[in-house]
Amino acid sequence: MRHALHIADGLLPDPAGLREQLEDIDDDLAQHTGPNTDPEDTGLRLTPLDPRRPAPDLLEDLLAGIHGCRLLHEEYDELDDEDGFGDDEQTGQPSIDRSREHFTQLVREAAAANHDRLI
Repeated sequence: MRHALHIADGLLPDPAGLREQLEDIDDDLAQHTGPNTDPEDTGLRLTPLDPRRPAPDLLEDLLAGIHGCRLLHEEYDELDDEDGFGDDEQTGQPSIDRSREHFTQLVREAAAANHDRLI
């Protein structure tokens, strides 16, 4: 986030990193463009976050990543029945809801176990 804010302010926070990016730029341009493409149309950025709105951009990416992880968890969660949409015989709760609750529980446990790395 700090890097994106420096870029937004017109500062170059990591000259060595920029050198590395410039060394690889020909390969990136060749991979993502054709022979007549304007370099301004490539969308290559100096920072992975949008420098005009780094915090919302980071949050959107984080939420999309969590959503993707939840979808994978629902697909492979051992609590789900065969088709993933049946009801639990004992509670009457749809298995998809049980899978979401299980995912939430696992995320909270991981966050609690790694609390010092999150702050």
